Amino acid sequence: MGRVTFAQSLTDARLMADAVKANEEKLLANGMPKDTVEVLESAIADLSKLDTEQEKLKAELKAKTASLEARSADLAQVMTATRQRVKLVFDKEQWKEFGIQA
Repeated sequence: MGRVTFAQSLTDARLMADAVKANEEKLLANGMPKDTVEVLESAIADLSKLDTEQEKLKAELKAKTASLEARSADLAQVMTATRQRVKLVFDKEQWKEFGIQA
């Protein structure tokens, strides 16, 4: 059997909470703690909120990563052009001061 996804586990928890609520009297009579429905619903609400926050953070991370990659590409382009210019203007002996290995 495969691993249960987060969405499936949340759906299962909602189903459980609804069924427990519908059958609360019988379950309470058989030893279920009184606050079980509240605990289930609170956990479900908290997890839903945290999941939403996590998805937002993932989207922000994706956007930041794209910005980082674009800026890195810009830097690489400038470095290449500058390295070529330095090689044209200066003798090999001076390339080292620009960080260029002969």
